[in-house]
Amino acid sequence: MQERRWINRYQPQTLVTGTMLLYIEGLFNMVRGNQLLLLVGVLMFPAAYLIANEKKIGWTLGIATSLIAIAIRLVAIGPGLNVLFALIFPVVLATLLLHRTSREYQKIWFK
Repeated sequence: MQERRWINRYQPQTLVTGTMLLYIEGLFNMVRGNQLLLLVGVLMFPAAYLIANEKKIGWTLGIATSLIAIAIRLVAIGPGLNVLFALIFPVVLATLLLHRTSREYQKIWFK
């Protein structure tokens, strides 16, 4: 019997933290009110769920949504000190998912 998970604690720490951050960032994006961020936030939930269940499409979707969130914030906020605070979570999320450990694990174990 195959087990479905919201968080897979057997994955490397970078993927586990990235999965949790996808859920949290998805919720924050949905609450912010921007329509594009709402869509990105909605897409972060299935990405996190699919990563926890070791699906390659989830990892790809997680990277895409984090990079899109970075681009939206850069365009919406523009240059300045505020952009640094707005980019903290999406940049950390992209870094966690693109980390060498995460990439190697998903190449070997994800379907």
